[in-house]
Amino acid sequence: MIAKEVQPVLVALPRGGVNLAEARHHNLTDDTHLFFVHYWAVGDAVSLAKAIRRAVDTTNVVRTPGGAA
Repeated sequence: MIAKEVQPVLVALPRGGVNLAEARHHNLTDDTHLFFVHYWAVGDAVSLAKAIRRAVDTTNVVRTPGGAA
């Protein structure tokens, strides 16, 4: 994620029952900074997948042709 996408994802994940384990970035000199989220979730796979999809949908991810819907 880029910086402006971090907060919406961090709000969306717990709303769907997904717990944040860590949020960080790896490189100090990258332009634009990319942030990574590590999460932990236990429960119904379909519900968790939907929660993660809602979090991803808050970002500017560009779906690849033939990728998951």
